[in-house]
Amino acid sequence: MTDQSDHETRWRLVRDVVVFQIKLGMEAVLDLTLIPVSLAAAAMDFLLGNWRRPRWFHAVLRFGERCEHRIDLWRVATPGMDVPQSEVDAVLHSIETLIRNPRTGPDKVRELRRWAATKLAPSDDGEVPDGK
Repeated sequence: MTDQSDHETRWRLVRDVVVFQIKLGMEAVLDLTLIPVSLAAAAMDFLLGNWRRPRWFHAVLRFGERCEHRIDLWRVATPGMDVPQSEVDAVLHSIETLIRNPRTGPDKVRELRRWAATKLAPSDDGEVPDGK
């Protein structure tokens, strides 16, 4: 019985590390994107005379706050709870459920790989498709 619980505990740690790394990557992309956007928004507010009530810059701040709330980087999923606690956790939980299903898991993984290959593969003209 302890072997089973040890296996589950190990799997839980691996899962938590993978989820955390994905969330860290999402936060990094968000931060790198918001640096130039926030500077451009502040410049627009400055040039348009909105320095007393910066409209564009504050809109960027609210957007960043909403994104960070959705990612919820520092929340650790509580063991035994099936309800994800953030939107990103919900998506990752759905993907994990699909992959772990012995009937459909391998097919879904192959389907996900095919989808990613078609979206990320360069086209004949050398450009990567934009996913639309």
